[in-house]
Amino acid sequence: MASIKDVAELAGVSKATVSRVLNNTGQIKDATRARVNMAMEKLNYRPSPLAKSLATSSSNTVGLIVTSYRGSFFSELMAEVQEMMDSQEKFLLVGRGKRSRQSEQEAILKLMDMCCDGLILHTRNMYDEDLLDLAQKSTPFVILDREVKGLENRSVVYEHAEAGRLAVEHLIANGHRKIACLAGPRSRMTAELRYAGYVQALQDHGIEVDEGLVAEADYDRVGGREAMAEIYQRHPDVTAVYSCSEEMCVGAFDFFREHNISVPDDISIVSFDSVSICTMLTPQVTTVHFPIKEMAVEAAQVLVSLMSGEQDIQPKRFAPELRLRDSVRRLSVSNNNAV
Repeated sequence: MASIKDVAELAGVSKATVSRVLNNTGQIKDATRARVNMAMEKLNYRPSPLAKSLATSSSNTVGLIVTSYRGSFFSELMAEVQEMMDSQEKFLLVGRGKRSRQSEQEAILKLMDMCCDGLILHTRNMYDEDLLDLAQKSTPFVILDREVKGLENRSVVYEHAEAGRLAVEHLIANGHRKIACLAGPRSRMTAELRYAGYVQALQDHGIEVDEGLVAEADYDRVGGREAMAEIYQRHPDVTAVYSCSEEMCVGAFDFFREHNISVPDDISIVSFDSVSICTMLTPQVTTVHFPIKEMAVEAAQVLVSLMSGEQDIQPKRFAPELRLRDSVRRLSVSNNNAV
């Protein structure tokens, strides 16, 4: 395997000159640079990433923390961050925070031990105080899909509560009053915000919040089916459903097919979406769009700015967008369950 010494000898320059060419530092004549590049190509020389890191005080790596490696949501998130980091010639390291505060903290520490230049954190269980403490360290980071007071310039935020309110408002505007909620785990901040939007919309229209119309699931297909079955057992007269995730919406459709319940003739449904699963269902489902792709790109761009030393940064806030499709039926007055 060729060494930097071999390259220097073939190009007729010093090892320091080869190093400057590799790291793009100092002033190098075009002819000298060309000789060095030709020598590296002829010798099939690949520079050591570790040596380059030591020379530039940069590991050229960025860390990303996600809850899980499974599912289309996290696949889209990782793919977008990877593409952005490729454009910056940064290598992406991904850590799994799993589902606890401790595991998220441990995953972050591992990435910091690997001297990542910066971090993107999609954390669901760490306390705000943990992230404020982390900000005292030298490694820049961006918080994805969460707002922490005092770290607004590092927070890429989506209006989850407003999205929930918008979804349920649409059902109410179409005459529905008996509206079920397939909620995420309420221990999670974003799930609580999505539920809060449901409650707000009902209260704004004088509709009593019935906890019997609410069931929690872990944002997955199986949980969505079980939650829908639980609600139907208590309230077979439900006319509409607000699903807090696409996967739970698919689970609800599984339940509907098993019981010959037609959408939207027998029941209407509106869901959160992020990766267009709802457009693959029949009928296609009306959604409030959760733009995880765009948010991931924004988080990566903010991190690049932080790593370059910028401080006066105002990350974009993402507002919900209602995407109308074919899953909501307008009820007549005679079918309206309002008291």
